[in-house]
Amino acid sequence: MLELLCTARRIGDYESRTEEYELVFAVADAPPETVQVKYQAARAFEINAALDQCVEAARTAIAASDPSLASKPTDESLSQLSWKTLQSVKYDEGSPKTARLELS
Repeated sequence: MLELLCTARRIGDYESRTEEYELVFAVADAPPETVQVKYQAARAFEINAALDQCVEAARTAIAASDPSLASKPTDESLSQLSWKTLQSVKYDEGSPKTARLELS
């Protein structure tokens, strides 16, 4: 069974009100997709735009591995994977963490 791996790390100025992250989405041996997002936590529209970027990068990574699976995970599940991974590194200055999502 294939898995989508989402690895996130916090980048940028850790004291800034703007949070910046780098996320890498990978499936099997396909080339990974990297996206950098930034937002201010008080601005929901910025968070939503960042999560939309993550969903697009995740779908690109999935399609590179198996195009038939690109539409399988819902936007919601890809967004949740991204958000939970971002939050897991929020206070880890530069330390990456990886989360997984099974692709059916």
